[in-house]
Amino acid sequence: MTRIALATEGKSEHWIVKHLVQNYFKGKEIFFRQVQPQIFNDTQESVGGWLEILKFCERTDDIKSALIESDYLIIQIDTDESQNPNFGVTHTKQGSVLKTSEELFEDIVSKIRGIINPEIETEYSNKIIFAICIHSIECWLLPIYYTNNHKKDIRNCLSTLNTELRRRNLNVIPPKKQKEKRQAVYENVLRKWKRRQDIVSSSKHNFGFKKFIESLKMIESKE
Repeated sequence: MTRIALATEGKSEHWIVKHLVQNYFKGKEIFFRQVQPQIFNDTQESVGGWLEILKFCERTDDIKSALIESDYLIIQIDTDESQNPNFGVTHTKQGSVLKTSEELFEDIVSKIRGIINPEIETEYSNKIIFAICIHSIECWLLPIYYTNNHKKDIRNCLSTLNTELRRRNLNVIPPKKQKEKRQAVYENVLRKWKRRQDIVSSSKHNFGFKKFIESLKMIESKE
């Protein structure tokens, strides 16, 4: 059995990352432990969000515990709020030129690695997997429904996804307060990813998604 700890921004990110890992390694026994935020029986029992992910990475005891008790720790974070002063990673570089997805990805990973206790980062770096979502995890879902350039979108992805769901007379992803309906819609969307090849094909359209899948390939190569 492979033990994987999950630190995700919230419940929807938890559902998506867990579904991806389960279906990528279909048939493999995996035990998931959600470490940030706390989620029990699909009820979120502690505060989520990108800031809490950064705080979790700063808490030496918590992140060390997750790494000792699990084979791998997946850290998921969206980049849409990374320009917030409390996050501190801009979307632009010199000359106010937008960073490429590759550059933003590397800066986010560098930021997170930089706030993890150096001793822990050194000892367990090969157990940490990054799910960096440029700019939100809903961008990863767009190739499920779009075959045109929208499958590569990195902005307004929830709105774009809901537009296509509405056009197909499917339920759209509702606001977070509609918890049960929200989960049902995400589950319907994720059902489209049944095979590993479906996931791999979708991942080619978002750099952060592609890097996440490449990390899963590395897990496989070690076992």
